[in-house]
Amino acid sequence: MVEFKEDKSTNNDNNESQYNLHLSNNNNNNNNDDNNNNNSTINVDQSKLEFKKLAAHLEMESEQFRLDSNQTDLEGRPAETEEDFKLRKYFEDSQRQALDNGSKPKKMGISIRSLTVVGQGADVSVIADIATPFKMFFNLFNPNSWKKSKSSTFNILNDVNAFCKDGEMMLVLGRPGSGCSTLLRVISNQRESYVSVDGDISYGGINAKKWGKRYRGEAIYTPEEDTHHPTLTLRETLDFTLKCKTPGNRLPDETKRTFREKIFNLLVNMFGIVHQSETLVGNEWVRGLSGGERKRMTITEAMVSGAPITCWDCSTRGLDAASALDYAKSLRIMSDTLDKTTIASFYQASDSIYHLFDKVMVLEKGRCIYFGPGNQAKQYFLDLGFTCEPRKSVADYLTGVTNPQERIVRPGMEGNVPETSADFERVWRQSPQYQRMLDDQSQFEKQIEQEQPHVQFAEEVISQKSRTTSNNKPYVTSFITQVSALTVRHFQLIWGDKFSIVSRYLSIIIQSFIYGSLFFLLDKDLSGLFTRGGALFSAIMFNAFLSEGELHLTFVGRRILQRHTTYALYRPSAFHIAQVVTDFPITFVQVFLFSFICYFMFGLQYRADQFFIFVFILVGTTLATTNLFRVLGNFSPSMYFSTNLMTVLFIFMIAYSGYTIPYHKMHPWFQWFFWINPFAYSFKALMANEFMNMSFDCKDAAIPYGANYTDPNYRICPSAGATQGVLSIDGDTYLDHALSFKTTDRALNTVVVYLWWLLFTAMNMLAMEYFDWTSGGYTRKVYKSGKAPKLNDADDEKLQNKIVQEATSNMKDTLKMHGGVFTWQHIKYSVPVAEGTRLLLDDVEGWIKPGQMTALMGSSGAGKTTLLDVLAKRKTMGTMEGQAYLNGKELGIDFERITGYVEQMDVHNPNLTVRESLRFSAKMRQDPLVPLEEKYSYVEHVLEMMEMKHLGDALIGDLESGVGISVEERKRLTIGVELVSKPHILFLDEPTSGLDSQSSYNIIKFIRKLADSGMPLVCTIHQPSSVLFEYFDRLLLLAKGGKTTYFGDIGENSKILTSYFERHGVRACTPSENPAEYMLEAIGAGVHGKSDVDWPAAWKSSPECASITEELNRLEKTDLSDHSHSSDSGPAREFATSIWYQMWEVYKRMNLIYWRDPYYAHGNFFQAVVVGLIIGFTYYDLQDSSSDMNSRIFFVFQTLLLGILLIFLCLPQFFMQREFFKRDYSSKFYHWIPFSLSMVLVELPYIAVTGTIFFVCSYWTSGLQYDNDSGIYFWLIYIFFLFFCVSFGQAIGAVCMNIFFALLVIPLLIVFLFLFCGVMISPKNIPTFWREWVYHLNPARYFMEGIVTNVLKDVKVVCTDEDMIKFTSPPGTTCESYMQDFHTYANGYSETIGPNLCGYCPFSEGKQFYEGLGWSETTRWRNLGILIAFWFFHNNSTQITDDLLNKLINSRVRVVQKGKK
Repeated sequence: MVEFKEDKSTNNDNNESQYNLHLSNNNNNNNNDDNNNNNSTINVDQSKLEFKKLAAHLEMESEQFRLDSNQTDLEGRPAETEEDFKLRKYFEDSQRQALDNGSKPKKMGISIRSLTVVGQGADVSVIADIATPFKMFFNLFNPNSWKKSKSSTFNILNDVNAFCKDGEMMLVLGRPGSGCSTLLRVISNQRESYVSVDGDISYGGINAKKWGKRYRGEAIYTPEEDTHHPTLTLRETLDFTLKCKTPGNRLPDETKRTFREKIFNLLVNMFGIVHQSETLVGNEWVRGLSGGERKRMTITEAMVSGAPITCWDCSTRGLDAASALDYAKSLRIMSDTLDKTTIASFYQASDSIYHLFDKVMVLEKGRCIYFGPGNQAKQYFLDLGFTCEPRKSVADYLTGVTNPQERIVRPGMEGNVPETSADFERVWRQSPQYQRMLDDQSQFEKQIEQEQPHVQFAEEVISQKSRTTSNNKPYVTSFITQVSALTVRHFQLIWGDKFSIVSRYLSIIIQSFIYGSLFFLLDKDLSGLFTRGGALFSAIMFNAFLSEGELHLTFVGRRILQRHTTYALYRPSAFHIAQVVTDFPITFVQVFLFSFICYFMFGLQYRADQFFIFVFILVGTTLATTNLFRVLGNFSPSMYFSTNLMTVLFIFMIAYSGYTIPYHKMHPWFQWFFWINPFAYSFKALMANEFMNMSFDCKDAAIPYGANYTDPNYRICPSAGATQGVLSIDGDTYLDHALSFKTTDRALNTVVVYLWWLLFTAMNMLAMEYFDWTSGGYTRKVYKSGKAPKLNDADDEKLQNKIVQEATSNMKDTLKMHGGVFTWQHIKYSVPVAEGTRLLLDDVEGWIKPGQMTALMGSSGAGKTTLLDVLAKRKTMGTMEGQAYLNGKELGIDFERITGYVEQMDVHNPNLTVRESLRFSAKMRQDPLVPLEEKYSYVEHVLEMMEMKHLGDALIGDLESGVGISVEERKRLTIGVELVSKPHILFLDEPTSGLDSQSSYNIIKFIRKLADSGMPLVCTIHQPSSVLFEYFDRLLLLAKGGKTTYFGDIGENSKILTSYFERHGVRACTPSENPAEYMLEAIGAGVHGKSDVDWPAAWKSSPECASITEELNRLEKTDLSDHSHSSDSGPAREFATSIWYQMWEVYKRMNLIYWRDPYYAHGNFFQAVVVGLIIGFTYYDLQDSSSDMNSRIFFVFQTLLLGILLIFLCLPQFFMQREFFKRDYSSKFYHWIPFSLSMVLVELPYIAVTGTIFFVCSYWTSGLQYDNDSGIYFWLIYIFFLFFCVSFGQAIGAVCMNIFFALLVIPLLIVFLFLFCGVMISPKNIPTFWREWVYHLNPARYFMEGIVTNVLKDVKVVCTDEDMIKFTSPPGTTCESYMQDFHTYANGYSETIGPNLCGYCPFSEGKQFYEGLGWSETTRWRNLGILIAFWFFHNNSTQITDDLLNKLINSRVRVVQKGKK
């Protein structure tokens, strides 16, 4: 944190020396001066005043000298601007006042000795697929597999020695894979992802073990990617971090709020994001901050941590050159004034940035090949025999010497310079500079030992902690403060997604009325007795289904949590406590809405105490269920595994809740689960609450009933607990005899429900504290079996270098492009905002022609990406105006396909390899007449050119799981996917951001070759070096607001460009200066950039603008048909290939994706096995008694629930693939029909296997009919029901914008499936409104009818003694004579049990059971046909919905294009 205090000087006249950053209360008066000793002969106050006046005078002179000088300072650093000077002065004053207030300096340098980091080798990590578990099993019996691989590890870093003093900055340079990120991670003590970390790292005299335990947040690592909550605003994000890092040793009378406001204003002003304070952060799916603004916010969040040791991993990615320099200057100033130790790894660092650093380390393949002063590094490599190109930055030169394709050997030194990384390391260790470095390090370590800076550091760390924070913990604020801040943030996240809130509660209200109407005003007779249990159990299931969405939320934001944990912002357990706190209002409103509607519609007891107890029980049940599902997520690395486990547990809990099977009928092997089932305690409490003090009349249903049976003394209610002669049943007695529940246990069961909630809360806290499923932000590669390259092998390194060199030299022989002239004029683009509309692009015009390479530049947030999106027709909302023509004609239907667009965000399917992804792009987008071998050959050429040949068989993976290629490699893959399609026009959005200088050089050189081959292209670029900038022909420069500042030729040595600015009063550009940085400085780009010229207005009035307009008009009138040569055959078409070819290729790829997702497939199989065995043994060996008829029904009902729960399992996969489809569809890879059909077809074999496994594990175990006809029918209808459920889930997913909205919608829809299927309430008791249409349109009804009649049709019912309804016949009669009239109109049979003791069985055969429901076995095959028809309908609805969704997205873009004149 920038934990510095305000200037307490009483001299308010010296305002010019204050750093005015609009800070609140930035000039507090020091009222303590009155306590000075006035009797002293020396006037202390006057002396202080004179000293400050002198200091201010000297500082102003120094500032003026800096501003008047265009040269670098004495250390070779770039001159500081006025804003830099103010910032430096502010920090110096703040630090001085902090020390006066009792604070102590945190001067913690680092010393690294013999650091070796060992990682897991890719050769032992192969791509996992469905066959992997079987291979592992069979390998147990293969003796050859028992031997451990000798090449299972490799050195990521090899014997590295370095040091960095407090107040110094060290720059780490190296190509991708050299170990730069690993070094920064290990310095910040993130070691868990590696096999081993050997060597010593000393933090100001403190060893790494102690540092990690007590001072974790005092050395932080800021990763390359920006990961934040997208629905929070910038202010909310930073304010939360400040709350967690507000120190306890603030200035007197300074509150936490004023401190946070001060630091917030300082940081947003420092990085120029004041006006974005209330803007959503956003991400690749949510519109918010621009990429550069989001990067600056990431930097400010890290600075809030206040760590004395900071490690920055490529933190300038996405920033323009001016902003990157401003950021580096701020690091320099903070290091100087606050004694911070700064280690940074920058790609493409300019000389201005490079000279800000004191030391530089160059790494190659994990080996240190130089470490020492930055101003000596270049000379060291020059002395080795390498030369430097003119105008090449020092950082690019140092990185380039390790690359055979980039380094230049001085004539006469050929064969005498090092070639491999081992050669460079050996030469370095033999050099006098290395020995000098070791001597300096030893001297530094002795200085540390003498000065003991860690003593003052430890004291300051303790003083910064709040009074309730343990001194042994790394946190600044107390646990309560952390929970408070996290709770506020959780509410902000919830409120930020208002659509989901409204949808959630609207869904609850609708569902509540559905539930209430189904169980409307339950009678107080026997029908109401049985149905009340169903109504109460449905209340539990309703809230449980709504809670299932929490499982998916546990996998969201894991990388954010991991980063905040390394910053020591808060304990992970505090995060969960905050979740629990926010659960209370959300859950209470949810339960109260449901209860207020349903309780009274159900017709439950109208007593206030019982109503509120009902609500209280349901609140506890919902809280417990929510936290139970979170437990499943937090204890698992895979969403699919957790979802499968949730399904198993959910069905287990339903089966053993006491509703479907009474406790006394449970088999002993699973009976124990009843006592650890939260649903059981909740159900018992709800039943006791409703049934106590209640009586149910049964005079119309008492056995026997009818006109001839009027004597109540010889009748009995057909229910457990009934007494002969009493034509009513007491609720307490019924619960005791039928379900083994005690109404007196209501309070106990309610308490136990809340105890379960507390237990699950504690389990979540433990899981979050001790499990990190993000791999610590480190990614490891996995390859196809036998395809992993050798790591750090000298011979293989030489071979790879040779391949790249040959590919580079032969590039022009394989590139044959045919482009056209693309023009745009008067382009305006506006988007809707809360205040109306916002204009993002304002009258932009220009062109790109074959053979020309156009750079699109501007400050962060100027609209560069927006312009590319508009020109490439990728925008999905807003209003676009203007004209765009290709070869003088309006854009055709094939424009998106023939246009290559390298997006800023790297979106790739994680289950494909690099080569597979490139080949798919080539097959789907190149002309179909091109032979497949030629397409594949071109793919290999692109792999070689982009130095990805060795990654061809590597899995792309994803950053969340930590398995896959790195961030930098993803960027190269994004470019490659577009290049292999041989586009006619190429748009590139920051293709070099995040790449090292050599990769950037190769890509720009490759793009230059494309331009020379005839491809027109435009490329946004943020931080081009002088060498890279020379490759461009033209420049389109945008200012804030999307206004054109310049569009024209750059010229040789940028003379045309620089002369334009010089003509408007800008200073001349020096020969050694980077023209890109000069240009951005001229227009006032950067954080604090200023300009006196209105550049957009100057451009509009310039002759250059007039000539551009004239040329555009000429191009419109000129016949450009000669430019329209195309490599495509035939007329323009939206997609390159036929629909059938697309279908086959997309289906093949989808199969491969599913095959490589063993968690999903085996999760399904595991679920089928476990659920099948649970249900099978729950209803083990069903007999033919009347109660066994109910058990058969509930057996089928739970198989139905398994199918419904598959909906939740298929949704994550569907949404993930749909996001990738959107990216592919925007480039016209394939139509939506192949995608939709492939998503349906690829699921079928997995569903069939899942259903078959379940059938085998449950059907015969439960003792259902064994004949072939019944078994085959059961299997068939169940498989097709599973098909229907998955297609139903996909259809829901197709109409929902995201998975979280789908999880809110699904409970609303599946309620119709299980409530209206005829089990929880019989069809005749369903209200007429629902029975007349919903019941008949319910696929689950046909499934239940078909399968129930199938398993009951041949059953001959023989009641056991327990199930017999026993009563005595009147004197003088026998049971047969007494029941003779009754059997003429009633089902079942009766028999004599003893003297005058009769027994009645309600059914004599199974068909009597379902005939009472209006079902018939003669419609079994009709029901199967109807179910198949429903499946086909939902398949088609998924496809139609996808089409409508695409049309809807396109309709959100309003295009206003003027006709061609």
